[in-house]
Amino acid sequence: MPQPAYGYPQQQPYPPQQPYPAPQPYPQQPVAEPNSMATASLALGFVGIVICFYGAMLGPIGLGLGIAGLNKAQRSGVGRTQAIGGIALSTLAILIGIAGLVFYDTLTKSLT
Repeated sequence: MPQPAYGYPQQQPYPPQQPYPAPQPYPQQPVAEPNSMATASLALGFVGIVICFYGAMLGPIGLGLGIAGLNKAQRSGVGRTQAIGGIALSTLAILIGIAGLVFYDTLTKSLT
């Protein structure tokens, strides 16, 4: 008579598992076209502020591009914040440029 095994009784093996399915890729999002007019307006407004004397010349160009960029942003939904920032910086560049011209004119009149 065979002797019983020590310990717990032997369990039946688990059945084989099905492999996991391959992950599905995420659907491609449509790529929005950048609003280059808004970006140019922002850049011109910043440069116009940094170069104070030329702000009176670069500011109106940046302001026009900012308004055009804002119109484009209303249609496409891209670049609204950049366009508003460009309009604000360009307006500030115009005001700084005008103040610089007034200061220059006052300075030259006082020296003569």
